[in-house]
Amino acid sequence: MDIETLRRSVRGTVVTADDAAYAATREGLLFNRRGPGRRPAVIVRAAGVDDVRAAVRFAAANGLRVSPRGSGHNWSGIAIQEGVVVDLGAMDRVVVDAGARLAEAEPAISARALAETLAGYGLAFPVGHCGTVAISGYLLGGGFGWNSGSWGLGCHNVESVEVVLADGSLRRASALENPEIFWAVRGGGPAFFGIVVRYRLRLQPLPRVMKAALWAYPLERFAEVEGWMGTLAAAGRRTLEVSTTMASAPPPLAGRAARVALTAATVFADSEAEADAILAAVAAAAPAGALDAHGPMPVSFGMLYDLTAPMYPAGMRNAVDCFWAASPETSFLGTIAERVATAPFPRVHALALVLPPPPGPLPDAAFSMGGAIYAGVHAVWESPEDDAKGLAWLRGTADAVADRTIGHYVGETDHDRPGRLEACFSPAAWVKLAVLRRRYDPAGVFDRTGAATVPLRAAG
Repeated sequence: MDIETLRRSVRGTVVTADDAAYAATREGLLFNRRGPGRRPAVIVRAAGVDDVRAAVRFAAANGLRVSPRGSGHNWSGIAIQEGVVVDLGAMDRVVVDAGARLAEAEPAISARALAETLAGYGLAFPVGHCGTVAISGYLLGGGFGWNSGSWGLGCHNVESVEVVLADGSLRRASALENPEIFWAVRGGGPAFFGIVVRYRLRLQPLPRVMKAALWAYPLERFAEVEGWMGTLAAAGRRTLEVSTTMASAPPPLAGRAARVALTAATVFADSEAEADAILAAVAAAAPAGALDAHGPMPVSFGMLYDLTAPMYPAGMRNAVDCFWAASPETSFLGTIAERVATAPFPRVHALALVLPPPPGPLPDAAFSMGGAIYAGVHAVWESPEDDAKGLAWLRGTADAVADRTIGHYVGETDHDRPGRLEACFSPAAWVKLAVLRRRYDPAGVFDRTGAATVPLRAAG
């Protein structure tokens, strides 16, 4: 298949490096302005499943790799390889079967759009915490979303998927049909060997009551905040989600502290009384003398996304990494707080989670790495001249906690560092993924390890 045949085969748009629209199209693929220097030979903006299949067949026929792109929130730029980028951005429809509590969702629907659509039916799903992220990469990486403590990870609420494989074939996968593919798609992230074009999602009743409360402390008091979070996690309230963001003080607090620990407690409850009782217990355990406190206040998913949106400003340059630790007794999060306190840019921030003990073993899937403590670190800056400084600060932070890090979360780690992808899985899961990649993608069409590609001019 040559490029003109590909153009005739798709309903969407095919853009090559010599097209006038190439620069703008490539620039628009990533949320992160610090994108990789790679230049895809072809960008296919797919209008539907048949376009995805045609793009994959073209790549396979011409020795090119395929990079699926959902919403472009892959911080490392892993969605841009030098072969064929398949942009799924137009595939964002969802159909809800309220009676069966199921939804058929295309890969590029955003977390916010999905949550608001489902709420109209009185239903919910553990959608991600950033409203503009598509479900494609979010679910492929596992999916730590709102109320995951009660509902489980996003990938554990996937009933089935439809996947385009390396030969362009379309397969349905579930626990009973193509179970190996289903195992890999739930958490495989960039190690997965195909493109998911449709998810069948198992839905939950929308909580009758959602409430949140917020506290702010000087970052110097983070050890107290961490102890409070640990106490709350030990209580095992699965409908309570507690997180602390270490960041520059927002304008109302800027004159009272340089950097702060902002703790948010969100409850997903069946009644007002239940929500109020849980948040009262949270408040009773809070360290005294907060700089500021708000709530409890009723919230919706839309309001939660409004609260988190300032942490992900558009048009910025980002370097991101994340870490799992096994125990809160290692001063792991304390080291992160110290690094944030001396960060070179005001928009640097870190998210800290202390998680309750798991109710049981994880479901058998590619997602296989986790711990009691999670930290996600975001270096954010504006000028390309600061790229080296931002990356050095991030990697210095990673090195400072390396001795206490047991692994990484595939959706938010620094994939440019050697060994990072492997460290997002248990050893057994990583070996199984390698076996399945060889079985389903022997030519490496979906390889993200830097395999050579054939130039487009050699295609035909």
